[in-house]
Amino acid sequence: MCFSRWLISALVILATSFTVNAKIYTTPILADANDLLQTSPDKSLEMTQRYLEQRRLSNPQELSRVHVNDETDHTIRTPLNTINALQIKARAYSLLNQPEAAIKTVKEAEKLAKDNNLSFTTFETRLIHARIYWDNLKNSAVALNMLDQIDKDIEGAEALKLTKQVKVLQYQSLLQRAIIESHQNNENKAEKLFTRAKRYLVNLDDNNELINYQLTIGHHYLLHRHFDLALDRLLSGYWLAVEQENNAQIAIANYELANLFEQRKVFDKALEHATQAGEFFEHFNRTLPLAKTLALIASIYEQQGRYNLALVHYFNALDQENQLKHDIRSARLRLNIARVYLQLYNYPKTEQYLQHTRQLAKQSGNEAIQAEAQILQGKLELAEGRAEKAVSTLQAGLIASSRLGDLDLQLMGESELSNAFEQQNDYYNALLSQRRYEQLFSSKQEDQVKSNVEVFKQQQRMLERSLQLEEMERQQFENEKALYKQKNVTIFLLTFILLTLIVLLRRHRVAKMLQARLMRLRTEFYTHPRSGLRNLRMLNARLPNSLQQSSANFEQWHLGEIINEPLSDRLRFALLEVPFLKHIYLEHGYQQGLELERQFGEYLKEQVCEPARLYHFSDAMFLYIEPNSRLDTEPNQLANSIQQLVDNFLGQRNIDHRVRIGMAEYPFLPRAYTAINDHELLDILLMAANAARLISKTEPGSQWVHLSAIDAAPAASFASDNIRKACLQGIDNGLVKVQSSSNTEINWNNDHDFDKNII
Repeated sequence: MCFSRWLISALVILATSFTVNAKIYTTPILADANDLLQTSPDKSLEMTQRYLEQRRLSNPQELSRVHVNDETDHTIRTPLNTINALQIKARAYSLLNQPEAAIKTVKEAEKLAKDNNLSFTTFETRLIHARIYWDNLKNSAVALNMLDQIDKDIEGAEALKLTKQVKVLQYQSLLQRAIIESHQNNENKAEKLFTRAKRYLVNLDDNNELINYQLTIGHHYLLHRHFDLALDRLLSGYWLAVEQENNAQIAIANYELANLFEQRKVFDKALEHATQAGEFFEHFNRTLPLAKTLALIASIYEQQGRYNLALVHYFNALDQENQLKHDIRSARLRLNIARVYLQLYNYPKTEQYLQHTRQLAKQSGNEAIQAEAQILQGKLELAEGRAEKAVSTLQAGLIASSRLGDLDLQLMGESELSNAFEQQNDYYNALLSQRRYEQLFSSKQEDQVKSNVEVFKQQQRMLERSLQLEEMERQQFENEKALYKQKNVTIFLLTFILLTLIVLLRRHRVAKMLQARLMRLRTEFYTHPRSGLRNLRMLNARLPNSLQQSSANFEQWHLGEIINEPLSDRLRFALLEVPFLKHIYLEHGYQQGLELERQFGEYLKEQVCEPARLYHFSDAMFLYIEPNSRLDTEPNQLANSIQQLVDNFLGQRNIDHRVRIGMAEYPFLPRAYTAINDHELLDILLMAANAARLISKTEPGSQWVHLSAIDAAPAASFASDNIRKACLQGIDNGLVKVQSSSNTEINWNNDHDFDKNII
């Protein structure tokens, strides 16, 4: 749970960071609804509405257990996700041309954001509010006032200034303000705002926003008839959208390019782009953009003289606009239909659609459409031979068009008025109209010359950019060539490193296998095969080093190099013989003998703890070594402990419990620590064990024999190649003290006879 909350918190931070502007929704439903906005706003609206209805808003008490943006409980919705849902819902209403519902929804989102003190979300919602006023209501005054207030409040938000989120808000505000100023014919002001917005866009690192910016500024240039600049930006946006596979923005780019080519009279390209845009809008049932696209296609066909196709598309566009109930666009389409019917000499239909146009234009208060309808009405009356009526109608239309400052409409009106006067044989007024036409045409030509100068300057800038681009491409080629070489070197080095790593890993694996095998062999080598205890090989390897270290410590103490006597280095040895291990195989068989010996070995491993040690000396003999720091410890205590071990193991088994033990200490000679080595010490232990064995033949029960040199025993008495003989002489001379479990005299003659036989 802690990890999941940490992960969601990290996602929230990324969502609100400036370097990654794309908004991240923690709820999959809202993410899907946001993705559907540009393609199916009706489905997006349905999804958000269902989300808001199926989940209840979390109350303040629940916020302690639910993160502000973490919906672990699928029955509730957090305030932040609720606001996101309302934002998506408002934008969907806006795209569906339902401004009242959009404004109501965005106000609800704004209130909820303020109640929960979500500063960034509050400003984000207010920007959506301003955009709705412009996109749907074309109310530039209200939209600009709202943007002014937002900018002012952002400047006053000290906490927000410390974050990078403020840059996102400032970019969105500048871009929306530039769009409004562009449509208000404030070209210079709009371009300055676009330039300021681009400075923020560089750091956004958002490809979708980059595409939107290119298409928006391309539309701005097209609106102000800067066709070359518009083509550059629109094509850039188009190919970026293709690269990102963003079909919605591809469709928008296609529509803008079709509009551009239509104005430049490149009808084949215009028709190609418009058809692609129309297919997309029709597939996703986007009524408003589909109506605009159909009207554009119809205009292209009309200019090509393909009037029947133009009428079909105008009627299809009119059906879409009737669904939207937009009077101004419906009036414009009816005016276009009337113009086409006039070209087809269908005067009744022309009159019918002109009448509908005037009614709708009058209801909406659109003077431009009324003026154009009057001039077209005058042209119709002139075609029907009603010259006198045409003159008055055309004059009224000219007055309205001059008041609007529409130069193209005035030119058309003066031309038709001159023809009307000529039909009345009023050549003087016809000449006056013709002269006014020429004056207007000359004024238009001057504007075109100025426009051509501007176009030339634009072409010069584009040529310079092209030269810069060629230089950049050359540098890019050189960089790519150097990068290719570097890539090959890197691949070679990586391959070499990889092969080296493989070899090292292989060697490491083999070394581990060999080491494991060595450890296994060493364990088997130093372990008795039946009991599992350390064997005689281990004793021969460890005992000399152990005794040598003990002797060195004693010598250092004796020479004064160590202050305290190292009593802990004294060792007591016990060589014990367990007779039942000899007889168990004969009495019970091989398998049971192996099993009992194995159990006995495991039992001794558990009972003998560090620092004591136990070795399996021979078949039925074991060597026990323990520290002997207390010199006054009686040998019978150790013997009793060993007997107790054997008794506890055998328990109630009907097996011989006897034990024969030979004991001695190291150093054996108290005044000569190094006089007796490991082999000689083992001989002394074997002598003691043999003596215990001889006693057990005459007396029942376990027996033990302990040999120890007296404190005054000289080392010279034991300086012999035969330690057994020297030890027997020491016993005879009283230099070696013998302790035993028996009170009878021990007969050492067998040892004498054996030594004589060896000699």
